[in-house]
Amino acid sequence: MLMDNVEFDREPPASLTTLVMAFGGWIDAGRAATGALRHLARDLQATRLARIDPEEFFVFTQERPEVRLRADGDRDILWPRSEFLAWHPGDGRNGLLLFSGPEPHQRWRTYTKAFLDLAERCGVRRIVSLGALLAGAPHTRPVRVTARCTDPADRSLLEAWGIYRRPTYEGPTGISSVVLDTAEKRGMQHVGFMGQAPHYLQDSENPAAIQTLVSYVARLLDLSPDMSHFAEAIQEFRTQCDQAVARDRSTREHVRKLEQEYDAEAGEQQPPLPGGELDSDKLMQDLEDFLRRQREGGTEA
Repeated sequence: MLMDNVEFDREPPASLTTLVMAFGGWIDAGRAATGALRHLARDLQATRLARIDPEEFFVFTQERPEVRLRADGDRDILWPRSEFLAWHPGDGRNGLLLFSGPEPHQRWRTYTKAFLDLAERCGVRRIVSLGALLAGAPHTRPVRVTARCTDPADRSLLEAWGIYRRPTYEGPTGISSVVLDTAEKRGMQHVGFMGQAPHYLQDSENPAAIQTLVSYVARLLDLSPDMSHFAEAIQEFRTQCDQAVARDRSTREHVRKLEQEYDAEAGEQQPPLPGGELDSDKLMQDLEDFLRRQREGGTEA
């Protein structure tokens, strides 16, 4: 099958009625959205169906291709991957289409058309969007998630879970919002889950946020993914963060203030990023340096 800017691995089915999507970049704090999508795809053993050709949509000096060595010593060039995967439950029910890829740099309307043309060809009638934003949220508390949707039945469910929020944001937006807006105009319903990750851990993969997003998607779609490995990963992550925080008094005070605001809000609203005299840039750099050394096997000086 031919389609502009899309390369298929095989003939697409028309029974993938729900699409779960996650874009990397601005709306992927803690790599939570793409991490959750990756976990679902691996757990479901979903197989690649198609990919969007990156040539027209990416500036390769910003999203560089990577060189990887093969076992025979030769090298492969890996281009930015915007991939669709398919999963069929095998019991006659409709399957899932899953998508993960970096946010494109340009030609968003053309990209969105290719994206949704493929989705429609696969029978998609509802999109579940995953995202995560940096927020004044301490790493010592459960990850907050809010949700929005277009279908009244989904809204009732999300309200029962206590996470539905009517959209109020105005300002710059990302490709996910453009895709969902255009999808709604095409008659597709959508549900969006938005997690919160600590703003002082911008570049660290956050297993707690990943687990929370996976849990909500699984609950919505009646899936039962294996969650067994998360407990150890979350404990290790929090231990590393605790050690980093303990090194500096201003950092400890900052996290304590976030905890107090979190507890006072009781999950109703996202607390604003605190101001004051804290050097947040230095804090983030110190924490990132510490966590990088931990991942690389280094020791604290």
